[in-house]
Amino acid sequence: IIVLGGSEGGLPAGDARLLAAHGYAALALAYFGVDPLPKQLSAIPLETVTRGIDWLALRSDVDPARIGIVGVSKGGELALLAASREPRIRATAAVVPSAYVWFGLAFGFGEETSSWSAGGAPVPDIPSDPAADAAVGNAFMTGGTVAFRDTYAASFAAAPPAVRERAAIPVERIAGPVLCIAAADDREWDSAAACQTVHERRGAAHLDANDAVVVEPGAGHAMPFSGQPAPASFQAGRATLMLGGTPDANGRGGADAFSRIVAFFDRTLAKR
Repeated sequence: IIVLGGSEGGLPAGDARLLAAHGYAALALAYFGVDPLPKQLSAIPLETVTRGIDWLALRSDVDPARIGIVGVSKGGELALLAASREPRIRATAAVVPSAYVWFGLAFGFGEETSSWSAGGAPVPDIPSDPAADAAVGNAFMTGGTVAFRDTYAASFAAAPPAVRERAAIPVERIAGPVLCIAAADDREWDSAAACQTVHERRGAAHLDANDAVVVEPGAGHAMPFSGQPAPASFQAGRATLMLGGTPDANGRGGADAFSRIVAFFDRTLAKR
């Protein structure tokens, strides 16, 4: 199983260890934030996942016909996108993901482009809304509160329908089953609506027979698989960034999400 973290970057080693404890060969795959990878989550090559699959497939302790992927937040976006292009991924779990490709998180380091690239070209994305960006910048300067869900919602509303459709992740091309887990009080972005979009697109293509959608009640964007309570917000400089939920609900949601992920991979990747 390939394990992808979110916009914090680096190696999701803790999540990979939890899956390894359940008997899986788990590859914690970094895609930015670790040398010599990009420092910002911007124009990240999808080939990073392809190389991870290549590496796994060569190992004697891995069955190349039973490779899965799990991603959280931006990693969930990447997991869905990679699975839509890589038929060797046989089962996909996306936790608090997006159903669309979004602008990269360059934070002023270079011009804005897509979060992802393929073959050296940007993957079509929904660009950020300038007014929403300005509101976030003002909150950071004045010590305000930021819920990035508002930024994504404004950017989605500002994008023409054709741009939205080009940026929609073609989940109907994912070869195997999909587990999509959302948080009911997600303040980072609307992961519940994203999972509904994934469900509807795959249902329209008659590919959802073995899929599952779960919305964790009362939980926000941060749901640790360890089940430990997680804060509903955190300080970033002078600004308060809202993630949603309550500490206890976030912990419960994370524990339940992890148990569902293990059950999903046990069902979809186990030898018959």
